[in-house]
Parts: sequence; C-alpha cells; structure tokens
Amino acid sequence: MLETLGMNQSAKKAVIIDDFVEMGEFLRDLCEASGYAATLYERACELDTNACMDADVLFLDLSLPDTDGVQFMRQLGGLRCTTPIILISGHASCVLSAAVSAGRESGLNVIGALRKPFSIADYDALINTLECPEGNTSDPLLTPDALKEALENNRIEPFFQPKIDLRRLEVCGFEALARLRLPDGRIILPDQFLPTASECGLGDALTDRMLILSLDAWRDWAARGTDWSLAVNIPVSRLADVQFPDRLEELADLWGIDRRQLILEITETELLDHHPNVMDTLARLGMKRFSLAVDDFGTGFSSLMQLKRLPCVELKIDRSFVTDMCRDSHCEVIVRKSIEIGHELGMTVTAEGIESQDVVDALREMGCDQGQGYFISRPESRQQIATSYIDGFVA
Repeated sequence: MLETLGMNQSAKKAVIIDDFVEMGEFLRDLCEASGYAATLYERACELDTNACMDADVLFLDLSLPDTDGVQFMRQLGGLRCTTPIILISGHASCVLSAAVSAGRESGLNVIGALRKPFSIADYDALINTLECPEGNTSDPLLTPDALKEALENNRIEPFFQPKIDLRRLEVCGFEALARLRLPDGRIILPDQFLPTASECGLGDALTDRMLILSLDAWRDWAARGTDWSLAVNIPVSRLADVQFPDRLEELADLWGIDRRQLILEITETELLDHHPNVMDTLARLGMKRFSLAVDDFGTGFSSLMQLKRLPCVELKIDRSFVTDMCRDSHCEVIVRKSIEIGHELGMTVTAEGIESQDVVDALREMGCDQGQGYFISRPESRQQIATSYIDGFVA
C-alpha cells in the first residue's frame, strides 16, 4: 500500500489501484480537490476487499502485476460490491468499452472509464456523476402495495427535462419523466418503481396518469404563450391496446392540443419482442398525426430495421454514446453516423445524456438538431419549469 491522503475523518473515501505510481499520485491530488481521502495500492492483492466495499469510489487500472482489472471486477461482483467504479487504462477505447460492459454484467456499478493520458476535465466529468442529488439507485424496488398506494394518493408526477435547439441554443421542448414523491418529501427515480409497475400490472395506469398530468401542464404553458413540444414515454404494453390511438385522439381534441407537438417516445429495445398489435397501434398513431420518436437509438440489435418499420419523425441517440463521445472515438463515430442516418431519413435527431460543453460543441459541429442532459438541466417539477422558463420571460 502507498500513501493515504491526510484529510479529516468526514471526507469521502477513494481507493486507487494502479501500479504506475505517478498516475496514482495524480489521481490522489484530483481526489483531494474533489473532497475525497484517497488510499493508493499498486497491486490488487494488497487490498482488503472490505476497503473497496466501504469506499465511495474505486479507481481501477486494467493492467496490474498480479491480476488484471477484469478479473478483479469478477471477484468484486461475487461479493456484490456496490461501490462506484471508474476504470483507468492506456488500452484502446474498444478494450476499455468492453471492460466497462464486463464489469456491469458482473453486477457492478461501473460509471465509466478514463483512458490514459486523461485530462482534469475528463476526471471531473465522471466524478461529478457521483454527486447526483436525485435519489439513490441502490435503494430497493418499491413493493406493489407501496406503488399502488402512491398511485391512489397522487404521489406519482411528471418532472420535465428541457430539450434545446442546438443551432439556436434555445429551449424547444420538454420530456416528461416519472417521479414518485414519498410522504416525507423525498423523490424516488423510475429505476425504483417502473420494474414493479411492469411486473404487477400497474404500468398502464402509471402511463395514463403521466399522460394526463403532462398534458395538463403543457396546456397551461401553451396558454401562457409558449410553443414547446412535449415528449412522453409510452411502453409497449400500452401500445398493445388497440383503443389507445382513439382515446389519445379524443384527449387531444378535448384539450385543443397540436398533435404534431406531442411526441410519443418508444424505446427501441422494447420493440424487439413486441405484442402483435403494437405495429397496428403505431401505424394508427402516425395516421392521426401524432409524432413518434425512437428512444435509446443504437442499443437494440435491430436498429436499422426499426427505422425502416416505424413511422417515426425523431431519432434519439442513446446517452451511452453521447456522454463518452469526446473521450471515445468509437462513440464519436456512432453519434456522427446516427445523425447522418437520421437526417437522410428526414428525421429530427436528438442527443441524450449531454454532460459537458465539449459535447455540446461537438454535436453542433455535427449538425445534431436537439439535445438534452444534466449539463443543460436536470428534470424539474411543473412549478419549477413555470418559474425558470415562463415567469421570467413570458408577460
């Protein structure tokens, strides 16, 4: 074991495993600036695994003298380690990407990778993801009874994440994202309740509630002079209902909604094994002039086939490519080619997961139409949107 940084006992803890001492010391200094007390190790065999389990972040080099980083991650996976892990290596980007995937498939919380030599900005982009105040992805799933109670007591609500026009750098729309508010005021993210909703048959009720509340907010904003689009995620289970297009049409007519400005997002991977009625529903929604978008583009195994089959007007590039596009040449190529394909098919292209100014600049240079992500804004409540985007700008 090498030197442990001397900080107060309340500091967050970082573990660094790297046999290149100068790199370890560089990372240690960066950790100090970020408020982490760092302990350095040259070999994984020197490390008590409890130190990994208790750390707030683990920096792991892939090439070590005794055991490589992928083997060590396999050991941590067997121990059900939940510590956020950042991989570091001088290997090619494709090797790093494969190692990240291997760690995640072992059940580990691998938040990303730093390819040597990396900059302080690269480090900051990853370490900042640990500071997210919204919920805790290690929280257990809500029980069916707790989810049903939340629905009955109107504690599931939409938060709205802005989408910007990357040419004009202006807000052009919002995506509605489900949030569950606990009785004590804490906000629970979808990872903690959407799987439960799907398993216990409450997915359609949750979707309908999100639609109603989102459209109500959107109608209120439009009445105050805005001209934004609204995107709502629609699961395949809802699309299996052949009556869904007719009910949505009635709702749009009742509230005087511009159907073309309502964007129904369909996750590409969900369509790989869909109910036979889904394509009928999508075709009818397109005929009724609702806008359809392929969400998480690039993550399914039949991406190009989905573009051929679906009557979509928007393509949303998955955040896993966008976030790393300035650090990973493979991601950069995928993003650039996705933009080209979308435009050649006459589609609007939106990039998800924007987390830095460098990514904004690169997307603008590539001609991407729209973008969203934490660098632009986190999802906000209906009241926050009115305060931030309407009250100060609309008379």
